[in-house]
Amino acid sequence: ISETTKREYQDFSGISNEKISVIYEAGEVQRGELEPCNIPFKHFIMYVGQQPDYKNIRRLGAAHQRLLKKYPDLGLVLVGRMNAETKRNKAFFESKNYRNINFTGFLPDKQRDWLFTKTAAYVFPSLMEGFGLPPLEAMAYGTPVVSSKASCMPEMLGDAAEYFDPLNVDDIAAATVRVLDNSTHRQALINKGYRQVAKYSWRRMAKESLEIYQNALNK
Repeated sequence: ISETTKREYQDFSGISNEKISVIYEAGEVQRGELEPCNIPFKHFIMYVGQQPDYKNIRRLGAAHQRLLKKYPDLGLVLVGRMNAETKRNKAFFESKNYRNINFTGFLPDKQRDWLFTKTAAYVFPSLMEGFGLPPLEAMAYGTPVVSSKASCMPEMLGDAAEYFDPLNVDDIAAATVRVLDNSTHRQALINKGYRQVAKYSWRRMAKESLEIYQNALNK
């Protein structure tokens, strides 16, 4: 699903180029009426997805706490099922007395996507991804994206995101500030995001997958 994933497979198993193909997924969204979601913040940044350790949520939480010194009312909204990993992060944040962090639990798509249209930025701190759908989905809604520069993210997001070192809490905070404080830069990222997400298509993915199956059957 990415050149990055291809290289990882090849490094691990030695698969030759002629036996592996890259077919991108897509960040398209289904347009329709959105549904407001009740959250306790007017000004917030957000993350969507599950929260195993490689998603790097604890560093995102620490970066957010540093951002509160500059933006005392800034919220961090974490959307995703309250499974064991998410509950552990919630308990960790509470043990650290972190504030202004809201775990929404599972949300229907209409509410999740409504948040995309209201957030100041979508922040994606992941240490490892195969493709990375959520930031592209955010871009499709005109949301500026602040992303980890690890793994496949620069490949997928191109110049349409503000990047940071995901192992550096200060860098996560600084990259977010660059988007929140500069309206011109913010709008440029939004415009680039629309163009970036348009490069991907589920229909194209299906067509390319079918062609590979057909070629394999004809050999």
